[in-house]
Formats: sequence, C-alpha cells, structure tokens
Amino acid sequence: MEEAMVFGGLSSIGFLLTERLLEAGVVVYSISSAVTDEEKDREEENELFLGRNALFHNDRDKPRSVAKHLILADTFRMKQESNDELKKKMGHLLTDSPQCQRVLFLSSLEVCGQHVDKNGKRRAACPTSVRGRAANEMELFFINLLHESKRKEAIILRTDLNLISDKCDGEIIAALINGLMEQEHEGLDVVHFKKGLDSNDAINEKLRSLLPRNYEKWLQRKS
Repeated sequence: MEEAMVFGGLSSIGFLLTERLLEAGVVVYSISSAVTDEEKDREEENELFLGRNALFHNDRDKPRSVAKHLILADTFRMKQESNDELKKKMGHLLTDSPQCQRVLFLSSLEVCGQHVDKNGKRRAACPTSVRGRAANEMELFFINLLHESKRKEAIILRTDLNLISDKCDGEIIAALINGLMEQEHEGLDVVHFKKGLDSNDAINEKLRSLLPRNYEKWLQRKS
C-alpha cells in the first residue's frame, strides 16, 4: 500500500496509527473525525507533530486525494450523540470517495463480548461493555452504509485498540492493515487479531487467510 486516506488520522487512535503508517513509508491523507471542539483542538495539536513529514497530508473535512485505500481508524464513541455525528461524517466520506476500491474499518474485540479465548470462542453472545456495544452499533451502521453505496470490498478488523498506543504493537497493527489492503479479495470480511497467540490459533485464522504470505510473520511477532 503506497498511499491511503485515513479517517481520524489525527484523532487519539488514528494519530498513533498514522505515525506507524508513515514510518512504513505510506503516504497518508488524513480526514477529520472530530465531532467536538475539544477533538478539533486535539487534531490541531497532533498535526504539529506530523506537519513536517513529507508523506503526511491533512485533507481536513473533505477528501482531495485519489488514494484507492480508505482506512476508517476512528470509528466509535461512548456517547450516542457523538456516534450520530460520526455516522454523518462516514456517510459523506464514502459518498465523496468513489475512487476508493478498498475500505478497512478498525473496530474493537469487545464487540465479541467480555472475552474471546484462544480458540476464538465467545463467553458472551453479544457485547456486554459500553465500549463493545458502541463499536457493535457502528459496525452495523458501516455494513448498512456499504450496502447503500454498493461497495463490494471491505474489511472490518477487530483488535485490542490499546495495542496501537505501544510503538511495537502499533507497528504490528499497521503492518497487518497494510497487508490486508494490498491483498485482493471480494465481499465483506470480518477478521480478528489477538496478539501473543500461537500461529495456528483459531481467532486469527481468517486474518491469516487474507494476508499475503510475507505478512504472516507479523501474526507471530510478540513485541
């Protein structure tokens, strides 16, 4: 992946991911996901750290790039009114970006419930945390949005979003996203990544099947 639009590229989660993508040599066009004045201020502060990087571009509220990859990095909030604003932004973004052939939606493993064991089995049939319910609502919205926009290729990647705050773990997430966006496939796929498991653990099996072979090493990397 040579370049990508990142929705929320300067948000709390997206900024860290943007840093890792830039380090990997990916040209990043950031689209604002801010829904409050406080979030807008945070984006402006984060931009100061990236403004001198030649690979970084701030497209703010409207995409200007022609990148064929779109990463939705900042996808849910704890408050319903904030999620409603995010929905409007995502809807406009997909409408305004017909050139994007591949879309990745970054989500949380908490959608799967309280716990997912190493065999990929759930202890809860539905999200039980506030974070999990919010992520689940936005996933369902995204799926409906894809249907309405008649997009045929997209991936929902569920992982522990706290990993992105660690430099080494964030590098792993960025590499996996890079690999997923490079590989051609059809339809909507929901994949999981849980760090620190053996290479054959079931929860990461779908992700492994969609990665180019040279990216599988990242699934086995511990740190």
